[in-house]
Amino acid sequence: MRGAEQITWPGGEHSFRLGIGELRAIEQRSDAGCAVVMMRLLSAQWKIDDVIGPIRLGLVGGGMDERLAQKSIEAALDVASPYALAVTSAEIIRRFIMWETDDQPGEPPAGMAKES
Repeated sequence: MRGAEQITWPGGEHSFRLGIGELRAIEQRSDAGCAVVMMRLLSAQWKIDDVIGPIRLGLVGGGMDERLAQKSIEAALDVASPYALAVTSAEIIRRFIMWETDDQPGEPPAGMAKES
């Protein structure tokens, strides 16, 4: 899995990381796959725990103490609406379930020789 990433959000700039454990926790708490939760967030069909859960789990996965993560979310809710935080939550999930790497399996694109 990927390492932590710095994300600027209404709560400040923090390290976020969703490893397998955090992704499974999102799925268990929401009774839906992470991609489904992300799409609910993007299509404004979210529940409040769809918004808060990935942010809290991402902060904890990024190394923040759980109590401090909860306080950060509460502080962010003082300056941003849950609707605005839904965008942050969707972006956190997206970064840890979808990404491109240079090391792609299979044949190289036509005209591109694979370096040894």
